[in-house]
Amino acid sequence: MELPKIQSRDEYDRKSPPGKIRINVNDCPFCNILDDKSVIIWEGERWYLVYNIFPYSGNHQHIMAIPKNHIFYGRDLSRKYWEELEDIYKVVQDFYWDNEYFSFTRESFGWRTLAHYHMHFLPWIMEWKFLRKMLEVQWFPIIEKLD
Repeated sequence: MELPKIQSRDEYDRKSPPGKIRINVNDCPFCNILDDKSVIIWEGERWYLVYNIFPYSGNHQHIMAIPKNHIFYGRDLSRKYWEELEDIYKVVQDFYWDNEYFSFTRESFGWRTLAHYHMHFLPWIMEWKFLRKMLEVQWFPIIEKLD
């Protein structure tokens, strides 16, 4: 299987200027994910598990779970979506093998550039300084000082 071409986060930031939130389904890259089948790792009834083509990790180890329907918040997911997450976590565990990983979602529009709910999965090997920089660039309020 050929892996998708990854692009830098800087390129993503240029394509999505701060403050711009994509709400229109026609503009949503997650709603049009099938345009590039090389990004799809797994497809369920309600979810896709995909490679992030703008990875924080700089490689193909940053993956995302995306609902097939354009859903804004986790609270808008029906029971069927939550039940299928069990399958997603099994695939994620197989993807990372014995390596540690972490996941996160962002619920508020104030911190998101896309208005399509999704979950990030990243390798745990990322350095904390890189992770902090990534969160600051994404407008997360971080108060603690880093030595």
